[in-house]
Amino acid sequence: MTAEDPQRRTLALLDSLYDGVADPKKWPLAIRGIGAALGGVGVSIITHDRLTENLSIADEGTLPAGIVSGFLEMNEVDPARAAVPLLAKGGIYIDHEFHGLATLRRMPYYRDFLDRFDIGHYALLPAGGEANSMHVLSILRESSRLAFGMREQLLMRAVQPHLRHALNLRRQICLGQERDRLLEGALDALNFPLVVCSAQGAIAMANAAGQLWIKETDCPLGRTAVQFQLRGLLAQACGIGVEEPAAGSLMMPSGDVVVVLPFVAKDDAGSGALALLAIQGARWRPLAPGAMLRTLFGLTPAEIRLVHHLALHDEPLTAVAEQWGLSLNTLRTQLKAIFQKTHTRRQSDLLRLVGQLGLIRSMDTS
Repeated sequence: MTAEDPQRRTLALLDSLYDGVADPKKWPLAIRGIGAALGGVGVSIITHDRLTENLSIADEGTLPAGIVSGFLEMNEVDPARAAVPLLAKGGIYIDHEFHGLATLRRMPYYRDFLDRFDIGHYALLPAGGEANSMHVLSILRESSRLAFGMREQLLMRAVQPHLRHALNLRRQICLGQERDRLLEGALDALNFPLVVCSAQGAIAMANAAGQLWIKETDCPLGRTAVQFQLRGLLAQACGIGVEEPAAGSLMMPSGDVVVVLPFVAKDDAGSGALALLAIQGARWRPLAPGAMLRTLFGLTPAEIRLVHHLALHDEPLTAVAEQWGLSLNTLRTQLKAIFQKTHTRRQSDLLRLVGQLGLIRSMDTS
């Protein structure tokens, strides 16, 4: 083997990894290729929930048959839990280096679980995550093979930052595709204008009513007199110049109200954010309020019911919990989810948004 071979092999793995970012068929092949290059008999992506400390398998990859159920039963005693701080800092976990070979053999996780599947070693590569979760690539190695050596560890360190980047890109693409799929099916069914645009007013998409609205002479998109006011709301919805994206509204001379909502968050480079414009007014025939909340924000029936009640009754959550026979924690959890989905921070912001959308009236919570 020449000195160039390891580098060429690494580049081939990275090419495969990035090829798989936008291709759901190539992605598992790329992950499998990394596992094979590291001498792994099984490879998967595991998610660690920072709030609950729960471990779950996000992508089963090439795990041996039967190991998933065993993992769910035994993950509470997984010795890798002790390495969470190391992984959170971007460090790579290699079991025998972290604990020592003699110690591993005495651990129930190995003795009672991994040994049954002839797994003798495993390593974890941190692969990014969200605010409350962390993803790691898990590589399992057969007992008949030696522990991960220097060559494999060098390859892990070469691949790890690219794995993190590729997984983040893939997650963004999948989220974007899901948004597009849901939006495409719902937009044209709505009876009022909806327009998606950038902070600069560049239109990304619009439903049938929105396309008609854009052509109107008093449309604020591209009309200098009103554009300045709208741009401030677009910037706010796209998270530019503010701590968090937020909704806002603009009253038009026609009597229409342009409600500007956060839609797609900006990427790591600070670009790519999009805002959703929902135009309300007497001339537009709106959806039933409950259906609108479900379509625009993805609220559940229980969350719509809570919004409805808060909009019509000036009562604290404690009173609502008592009336409905629910725990206060349940309602707080629902309200927190509503804030996140509507990009509001407090109850007054939520009710203002509901008012801007013309929803403070009898609602259909279906």
